[in-house]
Amino acid sequence: MLTTIATGIVAYASTSIDCLILLTILFGIHGNSANRAIYLGDCLGTTVLLLISGLCAYPLRSLPQTTIMGVLGIFPILIGLKTAFTAPQAQDSSQLTKSRHRLSWTIATLIISTGADNISVYVPLLTQALSWQIVVLIITLFAMLTVFYWAAKCLAQLPYRHWLQRNGHYVTAVLYLFIGCSLLFRAYAP
Repeated sequence: MLTTIATGIVAYASTSIDCLILLTILFGIHGNSANRAIYLGDCLGTTVLLLISGLCAYPLRSLPQTTIMGVLGIFPILIGLKTAFTAPQAQDSSQLTKSRHRLSWTIATLIISTGADNISVYVPLLTQALSWQIVVLIITLFAMLTVFYWAAKCLAQLPYRHWLQRNGHYVTAVLYLFIGCSLLFRAYAP
């Protein structure tokens, strides 16, 4: 059982460093007002990645990973372009609630779109594991998600958070575009 837990920790940590950076930036931009939205979006995105991995374990082995990464790379580019060309606006409380709901879905979409490496690691793990090991792996992955959430929240409290709140709109757009372009580059570069 300890081997299964260690495998889950290594699998999550090795595939989710990009998620840690993204969450840190989002916490720096939105502050504590978006705690729930950020966590919910991270959980939704990770759940979808696990469902995709679990449901498609055998068929995905026959597809080249470059095809998956290429398709998934389009989503962060689209989100980045929308973010870059949409000016942030002052919001009242009802708009803020809708904005947080949208933030959760945006984060979930971004987690999914950058999840080709997660899928490529989770599929073999889930294919080879026994049913009790799958349960332990899933619990471990969500425990690691929570650890990364808290780590990102702590990192966002460093002195640069005020700069992120002023310029976060542009930082987020650049990050989305960078993630999408890097996925496309890894998928189709010679």
